[in-house]
Parts: sequence; structure tokens; C-alpha cells
Amino acid sequence: MGTTLPAMTMRRMLAMTGGALVPLAVLSLLVGNQWVTDAIAESGFEFGDGIGPLVSWLFALAWRFTPRTGADWRSVVSDDFSLLVLFAVLAVLVAGGIRLTDPERGPFGAVIIGWWAAVVAAGASGLVSGPLSYWALDFPDDSLSMVIFSSIGQGAAFGLAFGWLSGLGALGGLFLGRPREAGPRPPGAQQPYGPPQPYAAQPGMPMQQPYPQQAPPQQMPQQMPHQPHQPQQPHPSAVPYVPPQGQPPQAGWGAGPVPQQPGQPGQPGQPGGQFGTPPVPQQPSAPPQEQAPPPASPAEPEEAPRDAPGEAPKGPGEDAPEDAGDDTPKDDPKDEPADDGQDDGKDDGDDDLDLADRTVIDRRRDDDT
Repeated sequence: MGTTLPAMTMRRMLAMTGGALVPLAVLSLLVGNQWVTDAIAESGFEFGDGIGPLVSWLFALAWRFTPRTGADWRSVVSDDFSLLVLFAVLAVLVAGGIRLTDPERGPFGAVIIGWWAAVVAAGASGLVSGPLSYWALDFPDDSLSMVIFSSIGQGAAFGLAFGWLSGLGALGGLFLGRPREAGPRPPGAQQPYGPPQPYAAQPGMPMQQPYPQQAPPQQMPQQMPHQPHQPQQPHPSAVPYVPPQGQPPQAGWGAGPVPQQPGQPGQPGQPGGQFGTPPVPQQPSAPPQEQAPPPASPAEPEEAPRDAPGEAPKGPGEDAPEDAGDDTPKDDPKDEPADDGQDDGKDDGDDDLDLADRTVIDRRRDDDT
């Protein structure tokens, strides 16, 4: 794959190539046409005296519409085709030499490229014109080598004598193809479409380092349509710091430990909230469910303690001791009506909790039974 030239290089290439071709094309139209060349040949001008050789070198740019006197159409083909070869080789050499020219280092390179290209192009044109002239005109059979080298020498001499015109044209094209620069700017002014320039240093003041240029923020990728919209989280610096719940506050430097406040038991296993998000309040724990006590078996009546052998038995009518005032036995359950059993069957669930109150201690003597 070929490389693409930048637009600035392509414009400079066209400008320099056209500038190198224009002076020689004008000189060919003014001096190399068939009417001027025929007039010089018929005037008896001596080409070996004075400026005669210089004028003869201009015939390298000759072109014709009609054949010469005493010649046929082959002379027209020889002159016109040789001139086209000169212009084609000149354009190729100038376009290729642009890569060796730096427009920022001075214009001298453009003049050298145009002049050198004119010398080489005129020599190549003479190399083509020699065999064609030998074919079109009546030369001796053994003069082919002389005709070819004479044409090459005439073309190279023309390029050396008039090639500076092509160099000046290439220089003009270089100035036309160079990007235009803005006028002088005051110190500290900003360049157009460029980063700001630091101000000139004041005498007697320290040099200040320029601030680094910040990179533009990257654009966030667009949210996919199938993703749910997520609420925007606040910036971490905008959220006040809240200590985790269940931990005592930190004591200041040099102060004693802060006692734990009542009603806030420590919870070492509670994970703290993420940075920048408010803490999640602790949910109150559900009260423990009361478990029903297992049903207790009916208590058996305790046997009254037997009296000592030395004590006389008391009769049923005697009073009970004073310390047993509250422990006076109640009526015997056997004396209660029979319908109490039905009520007890209905309220078994309630009487199980009051089983200690219903227990009767029989403190009567054994002889009463």
C-alpha cells in the first residue's frame, strides 16, 4: 500500500513543478517557434562567432507545425517529441526533489533543484533528438554517433546556460506553496488555535515554571438502553463523615478513654458502611417469644410429720401453734362439691400456671384419718 502525501506537501509539489516549467515554456514560445528559427537560419547568422553558440543552444526548445524547407513531416515529429521529453523529465525531477528541500531552512535548495533538473532534462531530450534527427534528415551513414553526442551536448549546454530560469521558477513556487504565517505578535500573546504561551520574564524576578496543561476529561460511555437507570451517587467530599454505629468515639490526643454511652451496646461484628454512603440504621430485634412451661404433674400431698414419742397428742379441738397462722390448712379437696371437676377440666390451661397456689399441705395428725 502506498503512502498518502499530506495536503501541504502536495500543494508545494505542484507549485514548484509549475514554477520550474513556466519559464522554459515561455522561452520556447518566444524563441523556439518555427518562424523565429527559420528567420535566424535564413539570415546568415554565424553560430560560431560571438553569441552564436548561445543562440544555437536555444534550438533545444524548437517546435514546428510544418516541416522545414526541403524536409518532410519526420522533422516535425523529431522536434516536437524531443521538446515533450524535455518538459516531462523536468517535471518528474523537480517533483522528486521536493522531498530533499526543507522550506524552513532557506530557499537556496529550490534554485539548485530547478537548475539541476533543467540540465538533466535537456541532456535526456538531446539523447532522444539525436536518433530522430538522423532518421528525419539526410546525414551520412557513418555520422550517427556524432549526431547523437552533438544533440546531447547541445541539450546539456542549454540546461547549464538557461537552467537558472527553471531554478527561479521553482523558488517562486516554493514561496507560493509555503503556509502563510501571521504577523508579529506582542510578547505574551497566545498563538491562534494553540496552547497559551508563557509571558516574558521580568528583569529581577525569579523564573516561574508554567503550569502543566490538564488533559480534557474523558467522556463517559453512553448508557445502554436495556440497563436500568442508576441514581447518581454524591461526591465523597460532599458527604460528611459519620462514624460507624456500635463503636465508641475516638478519644483525642492525650485524653482518657471515652466511656460507652448507655443504651448503645457495642457491636464488634457490625460491618461499617462504605465510604461516602450514609450508615444503615440497625433494625430493632424482635422480642423473644415466650415459651409455655411444660405441664406439671399433680403434686402429691406431703405427709405430715409424725409427733415425737415424748409429746402428748393434741386433740382436734386444740388450737394450732401461733407460728402456723398463715399455714392453716384449707378445706380438704374431698369436701368440695363435685362440680368443681368440670370447671377444672375447662380451665386446665389457666390452672397449670397456678399449680403452686392450689397445692394443699395436710398438717393434721395421722390419727384423725
